[in-house]
Order: sequence, then C-alpha cells, then structure tokens
Amino acid sequence: MSYFLSEQAGLSPSDVVGCRHRALLRRALGGQTTRLYLDSDWEHLAERVASRISAWRRRSYVFAQLPTAPRIGDKLRPTLSEIADGENAVEETLEALARGDRLILNPALEHDGIEARVDLLVRMDPRVALETAAYAPVIITGHNATRSAKNRHRADCRVVSVDALGLGKPAAATLRHRTVASDAQRLGMANMILLSWGFASSDVGIIGRSSGAEPDGSRCYFFDAQRLYPGLFAAFSEPIPTAPSRVKECQTCEFHNHCRAQLLQTQDISLLLPGDRNRPWRDKGINTLPALAAAGAGEASALAAAWMRAEVAIRRPVQQWYRGPLVLPQDQEPVEIDVDMEAHPSRGTFLWGTFDGHQYVAFSDFSRTGDEGRHVAEMWDWLMWRRERAHAEGRGFLMWVYAKQGELYWLRHYARLYGGQEYGSPSADGGQRQVRMPTLAEVNEFIQSPEFGDVFEYVSRGLLGTGSLGLKTIAPLAGFHFSQEGVDGKAAVDLFEVAVATGGRTADISRRTLERYNADDCVATRSVRGWLRRGAPGISLVE
Repeated sequence: MSYFLSEQAGLSPSDVVGCRHRALLRRALGGQTTRLYLDSDWEHLAERVASRISAWRRRSYVFAQLPTAPRIGDKLRPTLSEIADGENAVEETLEALARGDRLILNPALEHDGIEARVDLLVRMDPRVALETAAYAPVIITGHNATRSAKNRHRADCRVVSVDALGLGKPAAATLRHRTVASDAQRLGMANMILLSWGFASSDVGIIGRSSGAEPDGSRCYFFDAQRLYPGLFAAFSEPIPTAPSRVKECQTCEFHNHCRAQLLQTQDISLLLPGDRNRPWRDKGINTLPALAAAGAGEASALAAAWMRAEVAIRRPVQQWYRGPLVLPQDQEPVEIDVDMEAHPSRGTFLWGTFDGHQYVAFSDFSRTGDEGRHVAEMWDWLMWRRERAHAEGRGFLMWVYAKQGELYWLRHYARLYGGQEYGSPSADGGQRQVRMPTLAEVNEFIQSPEFGDVFEYVSRGLLGTGSLGLKTIAPLAGFHFSQEGVDGKAAVDLFEVAVATGGRTADISRRTLERYNADDCVATRSVRGWLRRGAPGISLVE
C-alpha cells in the first residue's frame, strides 16, 4: 500500500484529523511553531496540561498491569521492550519487531512518508517462530472503547485482559468498538506501516473506558483493522484547503488569530456553520454569511442575518414549540424540581443539586475514597419523597434538567452498579434512616414518564442559536446572571480534586464554590423555563 502514501510526505495522524489548513501552515513554517499564551488562553493551556497528565496516568496504570512472567500453563514468555524517544526510535522499534518481542511499548512507526505513534504493539500470533510474527497496534484512550452490540452479528470485538496481552487469545464479546477520529487515524496509519514492514496482524486494539463493571483500562478490545480503512482513505483524499475554515479545534490553535482575521474580513460562512455543516452551502456556491442571508433559505438565512447583527439566538413562532409540560395546568401548579449534577470522569458524581423555587438542597460526596453511590440514593430518596408529597396534595410533579445526557448516564450507571442496595443516612432528628438505590428498571420508568423533562429540548425546538444553546449562553437571555465567573465543568473537576486532596480552609472554599456553581445552574434552568413559558421575549422572531 505504500504507493498510495508516497505522495503524502511526512504525513501523520494529526494531519488528517480536524483542520487540514493548520497542517499546511505548520509545514510552511517548517514545523517550528511556538504558541504565545495570552491571559485569555491560560484556561486552554491548563486543559492541555491536565489532559497530558491524565494520559500519562492512564498509560502508567496500563503498563503496570502488563504481564512480566508466564502464567500457569502458558507456553509463551512475555518478552517486553520499551522504545526510548530519540532519533533512533524507529530503528529500535524495527529491532524489537525482528526479535519477536511479545510487547513493544512506545513504538515509533515510520515508512515511505507516513508516521504514527501508538502506545504499544502486541504480538498476536501464538508462536515463537519469527517468520510468523504479527503485531496489532494498541492505543490507550480516555474515551469509551466499546458499546453494546444489538446482537452477535453486529458485534466486532474480541477482548483480553491487559495482564494477558501477548499471551492470551482474545475472546469474542457482544460489543462493537468505538473510536474518535484521531484514535481511528492513529490505528489505521500504524497498521499500514506494519503492513509495509511485513509485521502486521489483521487487528488493531483499544484500551479505554469500560462500559461494564470492570475497572477502566483493565481490558483490551481488538477488532478488524479493515474497518478503519474507508475513513482513512476518505481523509487522505480530502483536498488541502488554501484558505481557512472554522472547525472545533480553532479555539486552541496557535493560528487562531491569524485565521479568524481572514474569516471576519470575508464574513466566511464557517463563522456560523463550522466543520462539515457548511459543506452543503459551499457545494451550492454560497461561501459567505451575506450570501447565505440573501439566499432566501428560510431559517438558515435568518440565522446568518442574526449572526451579522451579533445576536445570540432568534426565536421560532411560539405555536411551533410551546407544548407538553411547558404548558402549566390551569387548576393547580405542579411541584417542579430543577436538578443539576457535577461529575468527575473517573470518580463519578460528587454533587447533585436541587432547587424547588425557594430552597437549594445539595447531596454530595467529598470523601477521599467515595461513598459507593450513597449520595445518589439520598438524592433519589428526597426526590421521591417530594413526589409523593405533591401527589398527596393533589398536585403534579416534574423533575427538570438542562441537557439530560449527563444526568441520565450517571443515574443509570449507579442504578446498574448498586441498584437495590441500602445505605444508612443521617436523619433530621440526629439519628439514622435507611435509603435505597433505585434499580435500573425504576430509573428508566421514571425518566420515560411525563414527570421528567429536559429544558434543553424546548430550547432547541424554540430557538435557533448563532453559537451554542448551552445554559451559560441562554440563561442571560432569560435575565439570569451567573455568580461564579470562570467556573465551568472542567474547572469544577479541578475544584473537586482540590477539595478532596486538601483540608481546612482550602477544601471549604473549593466546596462552597462548587455548591454555588451548581446552585447557579439549578436556578438558571428554572429561569430559562419560566422565560420560555413567557414566549422567550426580548429576542428576534424568525421571519
């Protein structure tokens, strides 16, 4: 396959993912670019540093589990080599392949103008002979590695424990692999290089977040490398743009100001429709916002005009979206509880906040080792108590969230792990009472009932945004102002880690900041819902 790659000089996975124009600019500078971080960029810098630390921790955790000696009954020895960074890394990788090592850590792969780095190479053939050596590239990621397959015919994964890599034969599982574009391109390119070298197996592997009860990073999921080729070949065939176009990565790119100045000067359509969203319009010859606004294309044209007027959002006619639980009954107002959750990616949730229009009530876990879901069971118990009390008063009940994916994921996660488990919880009289974690069936029944609502669903039905329709963007339109400037989901994770790792005043300040941030989101959700019920006044109507 090297003939296909020979014209892609120095091609790496980062060149075929995201912005192709950035790759062009970097090559024009000989690959020597320096990022100047302004005051407003420090958050992005912190995110990059935190991301690299997390990646290092994941690699260290996985590498520590790799086999160092044969298990009982094993005929193979887990020979392992680690490639040091440097100008000889490719040659050292080739030498390790030629020796037939079972595991090769930090390999450097480069051939005929293409290069790729993965976390390790795993020898897949169950023999000692060098002529049969076949390797699968494996990456360690913070993303989910698999999803459940609807049936065995749709499953494409085979799984093996990390502590048996290079020794055990992967077993079939009813799972389908999941890869983000950057991971897929890394694996695909690595497999191509191994093919060119004559050391490739037919598989590639991912070690990532687990969808089951086993710890993250404890399983490696292998699947057919051929599944990556259509996307990789499509990326290779994309023309390299000579002018910028806005994509997701722009905000953290070293060329952001350089490109944005050009986009603003031309009022490029990607300012409103980034990434592939602008492709249908470009195919029609519409490349600028003025051209889109003048195209008479309904909502798309109205949105382009709103962007040029610097408006955050515009509103569809009320009769198109004012329905369902937004419409309050005439006889008696229901009890409505707004809920917001904060979570740590590896620890789970640590704060569930609720607001009933008068009082904010929080359920939290700031312990160092975790409470095995007790705070979630306490929150659920309190919600069900408020629900029963509302029903006893002859009133309806509604639990509201803003963008339900996070809350639903974690509710189901805890119900799946601890459903039916009982916990001792402090009672109002200073004693103890029992609370119970709901089962998965109970959670699903509730969230599929009319007593659960998502404010974001009505926002997305009723409004068209020139940017995000997130709570931080929409709540100010409803007249709500956040008290915790500069705190977002990532900052909340950092504050939680500070609160858990420290003590005294520092921990107290971090915890109070988190609770105020969470309370803001609960109250903001209620404010947006009330604003929608008034018809979302104060913004332009789609003509």
